[in-house]
Amino acid sequence: MALSKVSDAIVDLPVSVKAVGVAVLAGATLAVVWRGLGARQSNRKVYPRGTIVIHQMGRGPHVPSLTPFAIKLETYFRMEGIPYQTEHNMYRASKKTGKIPFMIYNDEELPDSEFILEFLRKEKNFDLHKGLTDEQIGIGRAFQRMAEENTYWCFVIDRWVLDETNKAWETFNVSAIIRYLAKRGIRKQLYAQGMGRHTPEEIRHIMSDDLKALSHYIGSKKFLFGDKACKFDCAIFGILAEIRWASFGGFGTSVIKEYPNLCDYCERMKATFWPDWEEMIQRDCTK
Repeated sequence: MALSKVSDAIVDLPVSVKAVGVAVLAGATLAVVWRGLGARQSNRKVYPRGTIVIHQMGRGPHVPSLTPFAIKLETYFRMEGIPYQTEHNMYRASKKTGKIPFMIYNDEELPDSEFILEFLRKEKNFDLHKGLTDEQIGIGRAFQRMAEENTYWCFVIDRWVLDETNKAWETFNVSAIIRYLAKRGIRKQLYAQGMGRHTPEEIRHIMSDDLKALSHYIGSKKFLFGDKACKFDCAIFGILAEIRWASFGGFGTSVIKEYPNLCDYCERMKATFWPDWEEMIQRDCTK
């Protein structure tokens, strides 16, 4: 399997992907990869104009994607009944950002989940915050930013670096040398971002405090603002789903279990918008 699955697993960490690529994809290996990529590009499916096509990595174990931002987009489209297609390609990231997910719409590439939704809001003329007050929009944005810009990095370092069991890496049959190189790249990125400067105990505490704040706000409500889910629920669910079901051997699963209402929240979101969840999971991630 080797490198392709590493790229699949950490494709939303572009610095580390580049580090692994420089170290591993040398000489003949690089040529083989590019020949494979060229074949895939020449056989790309052509969609009718107006089709929303979300490009992301292949389906992961336990969750429909190992990147929460793809889960966020798909959950929102399902919630609003917006037709979309998905393409799964471990070789193809956004030309603009080097990350996934990204959208192709009428031959135009749009990266970043938030900018994708903003573009579609204008293109399709729908309200991203339908039924929400200005106060709720402010609260929702604050919780989303906390989850996507802070909690996210806690689970990334937990899953890919701190987990001494290496269960995530073993799931993809990653060799020891590639694992070492990938971890080194991730550590560098997380040190630059800031989360990597903390001890494992501090990172666990940061994650727990984030989840505690969210748990206290949701309380006994079904969703963030009551009985009906909104765009912010989709973003928050993307992060929580990864922690709840795809922490592998990391501490994330035990942390979220400290907040039973968040576990129940995850189950409600899954049952409401992903009745086909089990069908969307790729269990054999070594192929």
